[in-house]
Amino acid sequence: MLLHPYRWWLLAAGVLLVITSSLWLFFPLVIRTLLNTIIGQHNERLLNIVVLVMIAVFIIQAALSALQGYLIASLGERLTFDLRTMLFRHLQRLPLSFFDSRRSGELMSRVTNDVTVLQTSLTNNILPIVSQVVTLIGSIVIATLINWRIMLVILIVGPLAGLATSYFGRRIRLRTRGVQEGLGEAGVVLEETLTAQRVVKAFAREDYEQERFTTRLRNSLREALRRARAQSLLGPVNELIGFAAFVIVLWVGGREVLAGRLSVGDLVAFIFYLFMLVEPLIGLSNLYSQIQTALGASERVFELLDEPVDASLLDASTPELPPIAGDVAFEQVSFSYPIALSNADNKPADVPLDYPVLRDVTFEALPGQVVALVGPSGAGKTTTLNLLMRLYEINTGTIRVDGFDIRAVQPQSLRAQIAIVPQEPTLFGDSIAENIRYGRLEATGEEVRAAALAANAMTFIEQLPEGLNTLVGERGVKLSAGQRQRIAIARALLHNPRILLLDEATASLDNESEALVQDALNRLMQERTTIVVAHRLTTVERANLILVLNHGRIVERGTHQELLELNGLYARLYTRNFEDLGEPDEAMLDVLG
Repeated sequence: MLLHPYRWWLLAAGVLLVITSSLWLFFPLVIRTLLNTIIGQHNERLLNIVVLVMIAVFIIQAALSALQGYLIASLGERLTFDLRTMLFRHLQRLPLSFFDSRRSGELMSRVTNDVTVLQTSLTNNILPIVSQVVTLIGSIVIATLINWRIMLVILIVGPLAGLATSYFGRRIRLRTRGVQEGLGEAGVVLEETLTAQRVVKAFAREDYEQERFTTRLRNSLREALRRARAQSLLGPVNELIGFAAFVIVLWVGGREVLAGRLSVGDLVAFIFYLFMLVEPLIGLSNLYSQIQTALGASERVFELLDEPVDASLLDASTPELPPIAGDVAFEQVSFSYPIALSNADNKPADVPLDYPVLRDVTFEALPGQVVALVGPSGAGKTTTLNLLMRLYEINTGTIRVDGFDIRAVQPQSLRAQIAIVPQEPTLFGDSIAENIRYGRLEATGEEVRAAALAANAMTFIEQLPEGLNTLVGERGVKLSAGQRQRIAIARALLHNPRILLLDEATASLDNESEALVQDALNRLMQERTTIVVAHRLTTVERANLILVLNHGRIVERGTHQELLELNGLYARLYTRNFEDLGEPDEAMLDVLG
């Protein structure tokens, strides 16, 4: 599949390689003619012709080799580009549940390190194998025609080289997979440490992280040294077998010359062909070791490509969701995250693999309404938002948007009409303008500025040296939490969704930032269906409908006043919320010393 678009390149390079390899095969025949005919007959004219022909052949061979080398190198680069883009596209199509159980550093290692190993193999091994095979077969055929008796020695020695190559090749492949897995683990530590430098330095854990990285890299080194031992033995063992064959051929051939059954020129030519035969054997053994190395890396690459993509993206005939008003309905929705809990001994714990998060959740948010989800941590509030965006597939029940079952429409068309503002917004390491434009890529500069103004972000943006063109740093590290939140709100404003999801959007902000963000959110929520998740219950008092979740179920529903009068879980949470804003309790004072 990868080579198919470049089959003509590969064929052209193969033809050139066969030609250049074949030209070398005639060289011993020229030496044979030189010894048996030209020197024996003292034919100077024929000697001149042979020399001129050889010079012309070498020039042609050099030119063809250069062209063939360029074709191979460019083919390797293009294949690497195709494979990396294929991997990235495949990663984008995988369901969110896949990333919940994988670490980004290990995935990055597969896209970078493993593909690099494959590139080396594709560039250096595919067509050289053809060259070695052509030389090997040609040498066997011509040497057999010269003297078939001597070729019996090669037919006996050849299988020994094959057995040695097979044995060491299996070990090389096994060790290569260990090397790549070790590099993947080291990549995980590298990625985590680089993205959490503030935490590392705040806790003075530089030495700890150094040891963590070194330990994982040392595992890769251990496997690499074992692979190196197998690789270092493969070539010499085959060389030993080849030179043993040479000594035997020299002895048998010398006896043939003494017996008058073989000329000196034939013996010299045969020895040349023997070297040309041994060299491909050694070359093929080295190529085999490199191929085994590539196979170890390719297993990890294609293991990733074999991961099933998001099922919602497979059916191209699924219709798109038309423009919506914003009516959201959950009907008896239940959902479980597929997890595998284990105890300290890594033995399965006595718990079900599917841990229930939501159970028979039913509610409706009408267009323009504000619906709040409240409840203790782990009650299923954020999961509800994720299911509405179809980031996970529900187990039972139905979620409808304007009457459309979200499983019956293209997920991109659904998400295009939804925007989310999370507690910790993710910003890309680009400019502020580009982070806002992520909400609508075709937006003009004026539209980006208007969105920033509506999000109360221009007050701090105008104070920055480069304004909207200021780079925010990796994950927005150069901005405060409140500033990042306002950028996220501007992005959502520019997206102009019909359904707005707010997931603890003001939970981690100070009072001043919260006031600015809340003002921007109020502007964003106008004329949109809004579903709010909040621990600070004071932020949801004006909601049209409040849903109280506990252990995955809706245990209470109503307006703020109705729920207070009910004097249930909401009332207790609301009262405790205000108490938390007051004096710290005795336990907290003990913690603070």
